[in-house]
Amino acid sequence: GERSVLAGIPRNATIKVPSDGGAATVLEMVRPALRLLRSLKKFAEKVDDSYRNHGLANAIGKLQEETGGALTPLDLVSLGNVSHFMAYGKHHLLVLEGTPIDRIFLIRSGWVRRVRGVPIYVDITESTAPGSLVPEDFLGAGNCLGLEALQGQKTWAYSAALMQRTELLEIPLASLQAEPELCRRLGKAFGALSQADDDTGLTAQQNGRQLAAAEKEIGTGVVDGVNLLVMDMDLCVRCGNCSLACHKVHGQSRLLRRGIHIQRPVDLRSNHEQHVLVPSVCMHCKDPECLTGCPTGAIFRDLGGQVDINPVTCIGCFDCATQCPYNAISMVPREGEPAVAGGLMTRLRMLFGSSAPPVPVAEAETKPAPGAEPAAGPAAAPKAAAKPEDDMVAIKCNLCEHTPLNPEGAKRPAYSCEENCPTGALVRVNPHEYFDEVEKTLGLVFRDQTHAIGRNIHKSDPFAKAWHMSSGIMVLAVSALIGWAAWRYGFNESLRGGWLTMRWLTGLVGLGGIAVVMTYPLRKAIYRRRAGALRYWLIAHLYFGVLAGIVLLIHGGSHGGGILTMTLMIAFDVVIVTGLFGMAAYLIAPKILTSIEGEPLLIEDLEARRAELSQEIAEITSKAEGNARELIERKMRGHFFSLGYLLRQYARREALTASLAQGRLKFRNELAAIQDRAQRTAALKALERMATLRRVDALIFLHRLLKIWILPHVVSTSVMLVLMIAHIVQAVFFNVR
Repeated sequence: GERSVLAGIPRNATIKVPSDGGAATVLEMVRPALRLLRSLKKFAEKVDDSYRNHGLANAIGKLQEETGGALTPLDLVSLGNVSHFMAYGKHHLLVLEGTPIDRIFLIRSGWVRRVRGVPIYVDITESTAPGSLVPEDFLGAGNCLGLEALQGQKTWAYSAALMQRTELLEIPLASLQAEPELCRRLGKAFGALSQADDDTGLTAQQNGRQLAAAEKEIGTGVVDGVNLLVMDMDLCVRCGNCSLACHKVHGQSRLLRRGIHIQRPVDLRSNHEQHVLVPSVCMHCKDPECLTGCPTGAIFRDLGGQVDINPVTCIGCFDCATQCPYNAISMVPREGEPAVAGGLMTRLRMLFGSSAPPVPVAEAETKPAPGAEPAAGPAAAPKAAAKPEDDMVAIKCNLCEHTPLNPEGAKRPAYSCEENCPTGALVRVNPHEYFDEVEKTLGLVFRDQTHAIGRNIHKSDPFAKAWHMSSGIMVLAVSALIGWAAWRYGFNESLRGGWLTMRWLTGLVGLGGIAVVMTYPLRKAIYRRRAGALRYWLIAHLYFGVLAGIVLLIHGGSHGGGILTMTLMIAFDVVIVTGLFGMAAYLIAPKILTSIEGEPLLIEDLEARRAELSQEIAEITSKAEGNARELIERKMRGHFFSLGYLLRQYARREALTASLAQGRLKFRNELAAIQDRAQRTAALKALERMATLRRVDALIFLHRLLKIWILPHVVSTSVMLVLMIAHIVQAVFFNVR
């Protein structure tokens, strides 16, 4: 079990004491003890040998499964005899271009970058975007390097370095070539494992945007998550319902809408890009640092594959919270609310260019207001947490296990954040399937089988398509039928000789549509149990709202009626207008936000940054003199704080650096006319702060646009419902009388 313990991976065997045998005596060493014992040289060597031997046996066994009859049992034995199971750290140079090929590598786990034409240095392997002049690609588990030597190639045509800790099967070429028949069969079997490694000359044209996305996905490690939470920011309406849902289910939010931002091409044949946010929430890593570093073994991987924390054995030492590279673990008092703080002002200063020293961020409130970001995220250091005498415990996302959302015997897992996202922006995925630019670089062998994860609704959501299609047909059919019936029979003529008229029929149908519409806010208040994904309820809310609107407009006809009826129709019109405005805002505003903000930002951070920039501008202006002060107060302020400059942020959607460059160009002559160098520098600083402040204002206005319609929509709906009840009572009273 040392591989499971040291690497934090699931066990690949079940061991039992035979029922027909005697008793067995077992010495059990938990992870902390094993880690301490490895400080003993002989013990460490034994564990290392055992790890390599079992790793080699596991790799050979996996090859036997995938190659089928391509390799005989004797071939596999021979391969095991000549092979070495090796593990290398990040940045290890595996092969060097131009040197002789002396071995074949089969990647068991990890990632390799290949480069041709230049040496590989650390600064190249750490870059966030590949150079356009250097053809390169990435290879994952199941790919081979060096198979070209079996076809007669003598030297490496590329260099290859590791992007993270990687396990390899190394096969010395001389030993392999000593057995020509094995050499032939092995080349054929290995060549069929993957097509990604076939381009040994790196001559294929690569898509730069795709390579940049793949590099960030691999470099940040998100692609190696077992169960990854992703948010499509073009769909996210910044409502905060995902964090609120997590807070409602667990008592503390374990999801913070900050994290790793990835821009990736949606399709290689289009210029459209998807903006993905991987928020600060546990991704249940394949090789979790928190698990391997826990001193008491409180963090474990359960039978389903997810990583969880046993609060009974957690001693609140903060090791896991400080070691997690994704800020996914929070420290909270055992009894009470989280004692953690939010805010990323340092990153905002980097994004929006401030030279001012960092300003402390106030501690976040533990109980969120509706729609606000609940307190979440890790403690940056023990000093940010509660007092030492407080009893702390680590918490993180446990995929809503042991909650009413996942009762015993449930056929599929449910996650509160995903279930309560109104637009489907948030989904849990297998990253190898979601990021197809990485998926195609994996071979067939050694692909980890993750536990059950829901559909990738960002790529295809057939249930939503069926909802849209059936609901659209229903609205058109019912509207056309009622319109035809009203034209054919009139409004006040009795249908079939009874009391039912088209006036009553349209009223009843409209009332039924409104009743269905009102189920959405009722569903929105359900967090702790399954009630169907909120995104499908929103679709029903929209279409039945449209249907009710059309039918009730037909019901009202061309005459207004009394004051009550007239007021009811006005309230109904306001509901329709605010609802349509909200639909338009949800469709348009998120796309504009993602295109101009660079990285997803919370409105709380933007407002804090705006206050900071305003203070800086005021200080610079107060110290400016003469021509510099006049330039700042009159010309710059008038230009940057104009409505036209604000609208330009939305129309052009240019990078902030481009806006700053154009601002400096516009006032180039005025700046050059200032003789005093210090005053000229101050005026230039004011220009940059004003341009940045207007960019922050543009983002804040978009955030508010997504919510500004909600209050009038709710108020007008409430007024409409009250008036509708009065109208129904009035209509029934007069009809009976």
